[in-house]
Amino acid sequence: MNSLTIVTIASILIAMGPLAFTLYQTASAQYVAGPQGGLTVEDQLKLAREKVANAQQAGAYGSGTAFFGHSIGEAAIYTAVIVAIFGAVAAAFFVMSRSRKTVSA
Repeated sequence: MNSLTIVTIASILIAMGPLAFTLYQTASAQYVAGPQGGLTVEDQLKLAREKVANAQQAGAYGSGTAFFGHSIGEAAIYTAVIVAIFGAVAAAFFVMSRSRKTVSA
């Protein structure tokens, strides 16, 4: 190995060391109750159930709820709009390809 490769690898390892510790602390912090009296597992489960109940209300998007809603009509409208847009673009490309004149070499 040449010296540039060794210096590059060493620099990457030195830079990644503190990042690895930061990620570890962030990941473990959400599960460990802090000295200020963090949430217990039961409290976290209660909050999670409340979040799911709020997300399941009518008109709530995100948090894993369906985007298209509960009726087939909304899904059909969205699908028709998407098909119309992509169909128009495809038709435009088709028309453009047919109207071009070929140039001989």
